[in-house]
Amino acid sequence: MKIKNTILIKNTILLNMFLLSTFTLTIQSVNAAEAKVEAVIDAYMDAWNAHNIKEIKSFYADNVEWYDMPSDTTTMGKAKVSQAIIDAFLTYVPDMVWVKSGDVFVSDNTLIYEWVYSGTYNGDWWGTSIKNKPFSIRGLSTSTINKYGKIISTKDYYDMYDFQKQLELIQ
Repeated sequence: MKIKNTILIKNTILLNMFLLSTFTLTIQSVNAAEAKVEAVIDAYMDAWNAHNIKEIKSFYADNVEWYDMPSDTTTMGKAKVSQAIIDAFLTYVPDMVWVKSGDVFVSDNTLIYEWVYSGTYNGDWWGTSIKNKPFSIRGLSTSTINKYGKIISTKDYYDMYDFQKQLELIQ
């Protein structure tokens, strides 16, 4: 009887160790996948801050979609998204800076992050010429990455009223 109890205890310990190691490997795998998603976004933001248009474009999948909440527009396809997003955030802000700030949440292959976008606006705004207007706005984005490390969806949320106010387009 004592031998059977010893064997049962050993088997129970081995089973528990197996289950614990499987659980630990699953958590490590999920954490590694989430870290990869965040690393892609970090590198993407680095490309923006380097003002490297070719590098920025390289992060988009061919079927990427970009939703811009203030304008309530969705742009689809790598070429169109690349052009629209670069025109919106880099063309008239040659000194732009974009940094993560605040909370970052990762779930599977989607990252939600707060950011600050700032710089000096120089250009045309719907027929109004703007020269040397510094600004800094806060926002939030969600980005989804495919298994190849490419952005397939990004959604940007920010306060257009505050942005226009800083550019002195409105009182």
